[in-house]
Amino acid sequence: MITSKDKEKLFLFTVISEEYAKLGLAWGLQVKEVTGIKPHFVCSDEESFRYLKSHRFPCTKYAFVEANFAPEEKNYGEIHFPTEKAVFTISLKLEVASEYLKSGYTILYSDVDAIWLKNPLADLKSIDADFLFQPGSFPDDAKKLWGFSACTGFFLMRPSPQAAAFADTVRSSFDGDDQRTLNQVLLNNYHIDWSERPEAWEHCAIKDGWTKPVLGRCERTGLTLAALGHSFYQRHGTKKGFCQHAIVCHPNSPKDQDGKFETLQGLGINLGPISVSQSVEPVREPEDDGTHIEVGRFLNWFGRFWKSDQK
Repeated sequence: MITSKDKEKLFLFTVISEEYAKLGLAWGLQVKEVTGIKPHFVCSDEESFRYLKSHRFPCTKYAFVEANFAPEEKNYGEIHFPTEKAVFTISLKLEVASEYLKSGYTILYSDVDAIWLKNPLADLKSIDADFLFQPGSFPDDAKKLWGFSACTGFFLMRPSPQAAAFADTVRSSFDGDDQRTLNQVLLNNYHIDWSERPEAWEHCAIKDGWTKPVLGRCERTGLTLAALGHSFYQRHGTKKGFCQHAIVCHPNSPKDQDGKFETLQGLGINLGPISVSQSVEPVREPEDDGTHIEVGRFLNWFGRFWKSDQK
């Protein structure tokens, strides 16, 4: 039987700025190596756009302009990101996801420090849910209620009406931290019945580990969810030996790019010849192939909306 998942149009993307461009390139090459797919980079500055475009990755530029983005004017609470530009960059996650869901795409988002050691696509395709995500432990209120939270560093959404409504609510509720926002929307707007509550799962071993997805459903809205097995979609307690069975390894690491490279290298994850000492300079100026022009049009609209919202 052919199911809706067999007909998925996939949009695989990340958001990026110059500060993480070298890690982004290494991540993009790794994703292409294990899947054969070039991920799309939504770039918040000219430098990352030119650098990644020169390496023949599909890119869309939406440059951060400090005068047009003022988090304090939005009355954000505690912000866990170092600069306003970083807050702007992560705000694009659900903007792009929401727009693509409305266009009928399955969206797959990954942070650039969530390293794809194996191809996750067949595993994700086998799980029947609207919203699939790597489990995390922040914010605390979600962790206390469910035993885990939804990590926005690696997630998939399928184009159902309930998923589109969810993504749009998260987008419009953005409070300066994408993961906090998404979990608060789930806590405040959805009553989710989970198939089980994992205990003592914050390690990556197979033995006594979290190896199967935990499924959830909101009866009122029909939204279905799946928290992926943490032993394979690793976030906490990652050790070098555990990376051998990881599908995606997304270790806790410092916020700066060099610290992330060091953390990954300490786990034995070899990202090839890219050096943290290299400058972010384009290798050549490629021709504009018009890839994913619809993203550019959407982000141009978003720029106009954002500017008017700040007046």
